Amino acid sequence: MKKVKSFVAVLLVATIALSLLAGCGNTGSSGNNASNASGKVITIKLAGTVSEDHPITKAEHKFAELVAEKSGGTMKVDVFPNGQMGSNREIYESMQNGSIQMAEAGAVILANFTDKFKFAQLPFLFNSPESFQAFFNGEVGQQMVADIEAETGFRILGCFENGMQALTNSKHTVKTPDDLKGLKIRTQENDILLQIYTQMGASPMPMAFTELFTGMQQKTVDGQVNPILIAYTGKYDEVQDYCTDINAVYDVASLSINSKFYDSLTDEQRGWIDAAAKEAVEYNLQLSVDAAKEAADNLNMEMTWLTTEERAKFADAASGVYDWFRANINEPKLDKYIAAINEINQMYTDGKLEPVTGNIK
Repeated sequence: MKKVKSFVAVLLVATIALSLLAGCGNTGSSGNNASNASGKVITIKLAGTVSEDHPITKAEHKFAELVAEKSGGTMKVDVFPNGQMGSNREIYESMQNGSIQMAEAGAVILANFTDKFKFAQLPFLFNSPESFQAFFNGEVGQQMVADIEAETGFRILGCFENGMQALTNSKHTVKTPDDLKGLKIRTQENDILLQIYTQMGASPMPMAFTELFTGMQQKTVDGQVNPILIAYTGKYDEVQDYCTDINAVYDVASLSINSKFYDSLTDEQRGWIDAAAKEAVEYNLQLSVDAAKEAADNLNMEMTWLTTEERAKFADAASGVYDWFRANINEPKLDKYIAAINEINQMYTDGKLEPVTGNIK
């Protein structure tokens, strides 16, 4: 009987020891084991604005994949592209009030929530996509992100690329500012863009994007400004004959997250989100380069590629927009931003930024 009792006691001790070891194994901080306090998977809703085949949406799915991978499946991102969860402004409002956790929308949409990003649409501010990314990820750009977060309650994790804005029209070749005179050009409903194309000599007309193709088809407008990829995927060559890479504005789409939700996460979870966003942006940038090249090669329009000297004439014509901006938009850090951007533009010219990503070599 004593032998039996001894055996049972040993077995009981061994079972308790194994249980304790198993418990210790589940408290590790690795991605395979981490979870929120309740042990449930954290689900994040990400609302987007463009179609499934667009490089931005593909990057959003990449972001979801990376978050799941880095978190070991303890965090899940559901992507709702193509305006499924509302208009550009509506999804940012939903993200801001916490109805959803994340949203993506073009830079113009940010103007509805803050003036602190408006300066980025000043004409010929960035000499390359790489320069924008280097500025955004640098010290001055990240302070701007913090300022926007303090004002709006959402944090910009990164900026996907829409691209440099080209101009298309149905009338004639545009190679100088004089060629813009008399052209009715659709722009977004944005006061800075209206100023840019007015000062360059065109007759800009704000118009909803959903009405643009019909407007060009019916000659309500002669042309429009958007990245070449938009012209290609929108089949604008069916109603437009000429395209010029004026590149006055670099257009981006911000990927943002609700600040309260972000702050509620652990340091490790925020690290996964940040790292996934950075990788997703770089993935998007490469997709955009490839897609823009395909668009330029296949767009059935007369293509005009400006030289540096030719583009400088457009920049001179639009230079008064800076004075207008200073008089009408309250941006106390404008000079600081411009100084940082000029330095980065020179780094790009000197070959000190990595192609595509804009990372400093």
